[in-house]
Amino acid sequence: MVIPYPPGGGSDVLFRLVASYAERHLGQQIVPVNMAGASATIGSRFVKDAKPDGYTILGSHQVVATAQHTGIVDYGFSSFEGINQITSTPHIPSVTKAFSEKNNVKNMTDFINYVKANPGKVIWAYTVGSEDHYTIAALLDKAGVDPRSLKYVSYPGTGPQYAAMVANQVEGMVADYASGKGYFESGDLVPLGIVNTERNAALPDVATVKEQGIDFTLPVARGMMAPKGTPAEVLEVLNEAYKKALEDPELQKKIAELGSFAMYKPHDEYNTFLQELDAEMAKLADKMK
Repeated sequence: MVIPYPPGGGSDVLFRLVASYAERHLGQQIVPVNMAGASATIGSRFVKDAKPDGYTILGSHQVVATAQHTGIVDYGFSSFEGINQITSTPHIPSVTKAFSEKNNVKNMTDFINYVKANPGKVIWAYTVGSEDHYTIAALLDKAGVDPRSLKYVSYPGTGPQYAAMVANQVEGMVADYASGKGYFESGDLVPLGIVNTERNAALPDVATVKEQGIDFTLPVARGMMAPKGTPAEVLEVLNEAYKKALEDPELQKKIAELGSFAMYKPHDEYNTFLQELDAEMAKLADKMK
């Protein structure tokens, strides 16, 4: 199983956790391999070009499409077979404590108003072509602000983004509770809103962005993918192993403790979701370059 991110990040932790339960139902070990770099495209390209026999699979999310729509690669969801979705993780756009205090920015409404009044001033950490890139672009666009109104600085993953935030080298990023819990608890990061239909129980005072007038609720939808052409019967074996794993209350609890939700979508439903998501992302492509 290829994880196209560095060790220790939210995606790495979740994919490894779920795989450790899925392999119990698969009858053989699932070996996680980190292949980070180039906006997660080193790993995704490796899987895309692998033999479609079910022995090389990808753990990924929206980045497959955002990398295509920002011109990083010439392939997207259509180059893979979606096995299933496994988790849902709400994004949490956040700013540094220093930025929040200096500019009196406490929530997403404050932030949007600040960006409107100060276009090109906010230094924003992101990973070009990744899912956090799409999330901040979509949030700004839905709020009537050109996504290019921020001054972007790209990092290879969320780990380096957090480090840059703590060092006050940047002023904002799209975080999530799974990887940002410690920074929220320490006060280093100020959460502006939850990108979900519901608030996060661990951050009960932080309103959803929809409550703040921005109609965008797409979470990080992590799922399993295989090379195009992988036989249906092979996909079903993998799907069934992950399905059974996600039905385990113990695993569901561990996923919840990481600020995510077990969110199973079978092959057909997951592929439909990916197609619809791809169409939505295409609409923002020009504003993400």
